[in-house]
Amino acid sequence: MSRTALGFNPVYPIETMVKFAKTAEEKGYDSIWVHESLFQRDAITYLSSILSSTTKLKAGSGCINTVTRHPTIAATSFATLSEASGGRAILGIGLGSFPTLPKIGFQVFPTSKSKPLKRIREYVSILKSYLDGETVNFSGEFFSVNGLRLEVKPQHKLPIYIASLSPKVIRATTSMADGVILSPALSTVRETETKVNWIKDNPSQPTDFDIASYMLTSIHDNQTEAEKAVRNFYFLVYQVSEVIPISLLEPYGASEEKMAPVKEAWKKGDVSEAGSKIPWEVIDALTLTGTPSHCIERLEEYRKAGVKLPILMPMGDVTKAIDALAN
Repeated sequence: MSRTALGFNPVYPIETMVKFAKTAEEKGYDSIWVHESLFQRDAITYLSSILSSTTKLKAGSGCINTVTRHPTIAATSFATLSEASGGRAILGIGLGSFPTLPKIGFQVFPTSKSKPLKRIREYVSILKSYLDGETVNFSGEFFSVNGLRLEVKPQHKLPIYIASLSPKVIRATTSMADGVILSPALSTVRETETKVNWIKDNPSQPTDFDIASYMLTSIHDNQTEAEKAVRNFYFLVYQVSEVIPISLLEPYGASEEKMAPVKEAWKKGDVSEAGSKIPWEVIDALTLTGTPSHCIERLEEYRKAGVKLPILMPMGDVTKAIDALAN
């Protein structure tokens, strides 16, 4: 049976997220995931409220920040969530937000200095020791623990997922975690399949290793209305204007010429205009946007590419998206 999850930025009031979670549980969704932010709402508070308001739905961080949360605090927090929810908590970790970490004094680039893979290896090693009930003594390049042991040991397995865009980190996830999160929201089918193959190339990949990926989703019976929500989403406009290489989008009909008006408006600081100029081919290549039938077809393309757990990130009419793509 196929599994589907929901994922959200920490922008909604707690009561709204709880409402979404209850609807997701009623509709048969596997889980709900929440991004962590340095300046919006707290992910763990969300997870606590969601888990206490549901009975079957799993809830995970997608992901917490390995720079700002020491693994000791993460282990304590998620062991408590697991205990309180009967084992429905999921611990997702990652390097953190590239744009905001420099604002608190942490330089992500160059990665030869920030060493994401080594940081995550140390983090997971400490986490697993705590969760196994061990007294932790660890001295690493990024983290150290001197003789601490959790007083609460999870009675249920606490799954660990690693979120990353790095080929090195993604390839290493099968030896460290229970699953991987391949994308924070925007990825073509081809790019997704390439990342899945990085995992499959590992001969020691566990058969039950989970492959998840966030997918920006906007569903409406009217195509224009569906597009409006994503065209107004700053993250999408920023990514296609500054980050995502056009070479990744060319197989879907994008070109330098078609993207020129987008980049010109972006350089002028007109985000709204830039969003309105994004070619439909680009939106369709990176997101699930359109009518329910179109989005269902697009979702199946990602499943065929190897995504075991699509994490839908609904924009616009959130309730319609939840209803339309429920299992």
